[in-house]
Amino acid sequence: MIVALLAIGCASSGSKEGGTRQAPKFKATDGRTIDIGTASAVNGGRSFKNPHLEKCWIADGFTFSGYDTLLIVPTTSTAKIQDDEKERLQLAKETIPAKLVYFLTPKGMFTNIVTRESELKPGARVLKFENSIVEYSKGSRAARYFAGLYGAGQPMLRVEGKLTEGDKPLFTYEGRRSGTSAGARMAGVFASGDDIQTEDVHSMMLDLTDFMAAIGGKYTPKD
Repeated sequence: MIVALLAIGCASSGSKEGGTRQAPKFKATDGRTIDIGTASAVNGGRSFKNPHLEKCWIADGFTFSGYDTLLIVPTTSTAKIQDDEKERLQLAKETIPAKLVYFLTPKGMFTNIVTRESELKPGARVLKFENSIVEYSKGSRAARYFAGLYGAGQPMLRVEGKLTEGDKPLFTYEGRRSGTSAGARMAGVFASGDDIQTEDVHSMMLDLTDFMAAIGGKYTPKD
């Protein structure tokens, strides 16, 4: 189960891999500084204190490389929601894989990125990416009007995910967003909940794929 896998917490001490300390910061190809956090050894891997993800664990020796295909399966949800939240929750479920494809494709980490098992090629070495929304709220425009600067009324979603090869977990994460952008706080009453939620998913998937690219050697370590 995803929840069981994500019980691994994020430690705060530095980590070593092959006797060399893991750099916590990287320079992205577009010039941004990426902070993946410090890490410590736990449960056959490393648990990162990533400033952008609630939990983040990667198996020893795994670098997101050496695979022909990344299969991103449809997003599931175990969140308890109200009847009027079903449509927006569905939007979030569809946006997560779309943003993953959007951010991962130009990074060149995988030869093929597919979203249907029917697209898998025979004999390909495949990583399977599963994501589940475990907590959700569509927010309230009225609450954003009165106290939006303090976070009231913002949409909220919490996502748990895992990467596996067969039955073996290689990477797990948990992310949470709730009106992350400055625009959502400053002008949330004028923005639709759909737009704010899409920005939140965009932010989460960007930080997630930045971590993957840093570990995968696509970004340059910074001193």
